[in-house]
Amino acid sequence: MQTTRWQLFRFTLIYLCSQVTVFLIPILITTSSYQGWIALLAGFALSVIILMFTIHVGMLRPNQAWVDFGRDIVGKWGHRFVLVILLCWCIYFVAFDIQNFVLFFGSNYLRGTPPLFLQCVLGLVIMYTASLGFTALVYMADGIFLIFCAAIVFSLFIFLPNAEFSMLPALIHYHEPGIAVKDSFVVMSWFAEWVVFLFVVPDLKMEARMFKKIFLAGLAVLIIVLLDWLMTLLHFGPHLGKDLNYPLVDMVRSSSQDDILSNIDPLLIGVWSSSMFIHSSFLIYVAFRCVSNLTKGRGSKYIIPALITVSVAIAYIYSRNIASYFIHYKSFTTALIWLFVECIPVYYSIGAFIRFRKGMPR
Repeated sequence: MQTTRWQLFRFTLIYLCSQVTVFLIPILITTSSYQGWIALLAGFALSVIILMFTIHVGMLRPNQAWVDFGRDIVGKWGHRFVLVILLCWCIYFVAFDIQNFVLFFGSNYLRGTPPLFLQCVLGLVIMYTASLGFTALVYMADGIFLIFCAAIVFSLFIFLPNAEFSMLPALIHYHEPGIAVKDSFVVMSWFAEWVVFLFVVPDLKMEARMFKKIFLAGLAVLIIVLLDWLMTLLHFGPHLGKDLNYPLVDMVRSSSQDDILSNIDPLLIGVWSSSMFIHSSFLIYVAFRCVSNLTKGRGSKYIIPALITVSVAIAYIYSRNIASYFIHYKSFTTALIWLFVECIPVYYSIGAFIRFRKGMPR
């Protein structure tokens, strides 16, 4: 793949922003209130530790994909078991993405549209995008990167004039250590999706400088989320803010400005929709690589449609019971399960240390 060092940066930023800038903020305001900034900083710092392990595992054999050499570290069946877990995580994550998309458009723009119809349409789009491969996803992220940056800048112009800056002192006076620690792990589970970047090989060579680009992208996402969280808090306060499902869109709609900047919610929604497709498509691509390894490439043309079908089926089940969906999506147990999967590079680093110490060739 012909690429620059900064293409991975742009892809990582778009990939992560599809989730944390939209769905993490209401969760943080509900649980952490004024100390959400502590959870964000601590959670991101913890996620960087997993990123370091991820790069370390990938660099064990820079020109070979982890999905292929992982069996040399934890054994054939141990590696297969991990691939199955990662496969299930990807499918379930995509189901969450689809259901989030359906809930947003179904409640705002496409009221009365059957959820299954929207889910099938989204499934077809994700299936096609995922089938294009990682290279196409990188160039898609390049295409919306500048639009994304413009949307962030325009949003700040709208949000700043109406912010209640008198709330700022509460950020340093309000502390509950127990909640801060718990929410730090929740934030960590949202940022620490680094395990999927083990699948950029062989399209990209895993090397040390890759850590810098991914870290900078994660840091940029952290700054964006901090600003969005702060603006939401200063606009709506901790009590009203926790009742908002889509705070950025609500802030735009509540703006007192009458110029073009007060009507950029279609731009925000378009950017988010595109980034969500990239996020879901890359997860399906990762799941496809896992299944291809497990089946040794047999029936490869049927794998992606089968994966999408399972994700759509899970999303449809959730659409029949929205209460269960919100309980599962926002529960601390789900965050711990996510962390268990996201810590896969840590397990392999420990296994590699033990095996290579005994003289196993790299």
